Amino acid sequence: MLERIWTNILELMAQFVTPDWGVIIGVLPVIFAVLVVAVLIAVFRRLMRQPQPRRGMQRIPTKAPGGVHMPGPSFSPAFAATGTFLLLLGLVFGGVTLILGAIALVVTLLYWLAEGLRIYDHDIGPAAETLPAVIHDGPPPGVHMPGPSWRPFLGAFGVFLLFLGLVFEGWLLAVGVIALIATLVGWLTDALQEYRRMVEADTTGHIENGPPPRTPSRLLAVLTIMAVGAAVLQSSVFATGEANGGSAPPPSGAPAPSGPPASGGPPPASAPAADVSLQAKNLAFTPKAWTGPAGKPFTIAFANDDPGTPHNVELRDSSDKMVFRGDVFSGVKTQVYDVPAQPAGAYKFMCTVHPTMTGTATLQ
Repeated sequence: MLERIWTNILELMAQFVTPDWGVIIGVLPVIFAVLVVAVLIAVFRRLMRQPQPRRGMQRIPTKAPGGVHMPGPSFSPAFAATGTFLLLLGLVFGGVTLILGAIALVVTLLYWLAEGLRIYDHDIGPAAETLPAVIHDGPPPGVHMPGPSWRPFLGAFGVFLLFLGLVFEGWLLAVGVIALIATLVGWLTDALQEYRRMVEADTTGHIENGPPPRTPSRLLAVLTIMAVGAAVLQSSVFATGEANGGSAPPPSGAPAPSGPPASGGPPPASAPAADVSLQAKNLAFTPKAWTGPAGKPFTIAFANDDPGTPHNVELRDSSDKMVFRGDVFSGVKTQVYDVPAQPAGAYKFMCTVHPTMTGTATLQ
């Protein structure tokens, strides 16, 4: 009874330690689409509830206050978005697209820098002679400047984790997505607060500056803990034995491991009768490649020879989809799995609890 309960607990934990990333990544676009639609609906609902601004029937042309220079329109943001799109497209498909995206993004940033330098040179000349004697702490009257914000830093941190997850996959990718979503939601909240202040200014006649931003210590602490936890889970330190999947050395005085015959041959006399015999010893499968029948059910006699260590056998097809998962049990023990009929082809078999234990199966 206790062993069965422990086996169920291990199977439940295996869903979180080694989830089916193919299914999770496939669902991510749907989740993003739902989040985007929900945010847009919430934004439009809030905008519709806002009072109408008292600005008359005609559009008031924008005019900067005296002594304040506003730069004109620029295509640099559009070019930067195009370069970023090509760069992300290249990260997915590789090849020439990645090189073109990197070149486009670098050229855009250089153009943006040159444009900023031209504006600076244009402003610094005439402004040098007309600078006031006293430098005020705030902006000129009638000019509203948003206060400093931590959002760009948090956004850069989220993008860094996201790119790190695209390289190493797994939990780091999930943490990067969470960090980026949290940053963008916070940025949207700040923008809504600025919009409310602008609407209030239509009634009061003056714009109130918001409170100075506080250091988001809690959010930074949570993101840091999640990133460290994802790195720990990614390195599989919770798996028993060596983290890199190598076989642990046998204990002193222990006999050399003797694996069962490969490729579905006749099992040893002590093993139960089955179509395929498989052994787990020192956190490794023996044999690492075997052959089984295709198109009909077959059996696997799985011998767990690691004392007190839970193992099982899981089959995955060429698309990395799980087609069979045997019960997890602790050694030393032998159990026969009944595998349903599978089409012919190459399969990957692994241990759900220790995903570094892998091998190749051929059904024919």
